[in-house]
Amino acid sequence: MIIALAFATVGTFLELHLVARAHVYCAGHLSAGENFAGSIWMVSRLVLFPVVSVLSALISLAFQLLARLPRLAGRMWLELLLLALTITVSAAGPVALTLYDLATQGTPGNCVLPWWPSWLPS
Repeated sequence: MIIALAFATVGTFLELHLVARAHVYCAGHLSAGENFAGSIWMVSRLVLFPVVSVLSALISLAFQLLARLPRLAGRMWLELLLLALTITVSAAGPVALTLYDLATQGTPGNCVLPWWPSWLPS
């Protein structure tokens, strides 16, 4: 749950910061209407992002349950592998949501950010 809380708090503000910076980069300045629409979007992400983080962490707990099976318990290499899988699955939901929001909300008008990887859709 510590991983979920960390992703929920840090990830939310990192996503909002990245999307806002990308939007300003692509659109230049924002009008009052765009600022209001952006504020409504940000409030929705303040609610949605922690939910995605907690759900990802709950799904990743299945790997920790595998580590507790009698035949698998006590094997250090397996516990490290399952811990790495737990963290990866916990991060998958927040990272996917951030990339999706950067590609859709942060880049209006088919703007491509200079640091955006070419293998990801923009």
